[in-house]
Amino acid sequence: MQTLHTANIVIHVLFGTFSLIVGLVTLFYQNRLRQHVRYGRIFLYLLTVVVATAFVGILFFRSDPFLLVLTLLSGYVGYSGYRAVRLKEQKTTTVDMLVTFGLLLGGSLYVKSLQLSEGHWSPTVVYSTFSALIAVAAYDVIKHFWLYKRLKTWWLYEHIYKMMSAYSALASAFSGSVLSDYKPYSQILPSALGTLALIYFIGKKARTRKRTARSIPQLT
Repeated sequence: MQTLHTANIVIHVLFGTFSLIVGLVTLFYQNRLRQHVRYGRIFLYLLTVVVATAFVGILFFRSDPFLLVLTLLSGYVGYSGYRAVRLKEQKTTTVDMLVTFGLLLGGSLYVKSLQLSEGHWSPTVVYSTFSALIAVAAYDVIKHFWLYKRLKTWWLYEHIYKMMSAYSALASAFSGSVLSDYKPYSQILPSALGTLALIYFIGKKARTRKRTARSIPQLT
C-alpha cells in the first residue's frame, strides 16, 4: 500500500508541476490561437491527472480538507472553462447541469461533515475556497435556467475566468504543500495573485473587443 501511495504522490507532483508550466505557456500564446488551443488541451489533460490522483490520495491515503475542496474547485472550473469555449454561445446541456448539481451536493455534504467532526481544519481557507466554487456553479445554474440569452455572449470571459481559476487553484495547492510552514498565507497568496491576473486579462480582452467594435464601419 505504501508503494502505491508513493507512486500516486510522484505522479501527482510531476503532473502538477508540468501543468503549472504548460499553463504559463498557454497564457503566453493567448494571441496565437493554434498554439493556445494546443497547449490548452495539454493543460486540461494534465489537470485531469492531477485531480484524479488527488482524489485517490484523499480517499485512500490521507484526508486534507483544504486539498479536497481545492480539488473540487480546480476540477470543476477546468471542466466548465473547457465547456464554455467548446459551446461558445450554445446552451449548456443537461449533463453539464448534473455535473454542477452533483458537485454542489458533494461539496456541501463534505463541508457539513467537517463542521460536525472534531478534526483540525482551517475554516477560513476551506470556506473561502468553497465559496469560490459555489459562486462559479451558481453562475452556471443561473445562466442555464434564467439568463442564457443575456449571458451567452460572455463565453470568452467565462473561459478566461474559469481557466485562470483552475490555474490559481493548482498554484495554491502546490504552494500550500511545498511551503506548509507558512500556511494559510502560502495557500491564500496564489489565489489573490490569480484574482488580480484574471481581472487584468478580462479587462484587456474587453478593451480589445471595444476597439474592434469601434473600428467596424456602422451601416446607416
